[in-house]
Amino acid sequence: MQVLADVNKDRFIERLNAIQEKSNPKKRVVHKVREDGLVVEVVKRKRPKLIPVKSIVTAALIFVMLKGFVFAQLGENEYLSRIETLQKGQSPQVLAAFLLDADPATRTMARGLDAVLRGKW
Repeated sequence: MQVLADVNKDRFIERLNAIQEKSNPKKRVVHKVREDGLVVEVVKRKRPKLIPVKSIVTAALIFVMLKGFVFAQLGENEYLSRIETLQKGQSPQVLAAFLLDADPATRTMARGLDAVLRGKW
């Protein structure tokens, strides 16, 4: 005896699989309009971000805070003299001097930290 496939059951299982695929949080659903005017949902996988923007911004903020703290502790004259010493060295030291140079964000952070550390706020 040969068992015939139930067409309705196959369609039902296909629809269930499509619903499960669309409900997966790792995939995003995009609505497309077909040539006949019907709006259909197309599942697209989320691409991983190549550059972790939040991590880079956090690292930059921590770096500026560290520079500001050192700037506040050493004072402007001592900090700038150490930067000048670094600028006269080899290429890694020149790069470090460029990165550690006192920019406006570092000076602002140093003023804020100085006020907090000295209790002037």
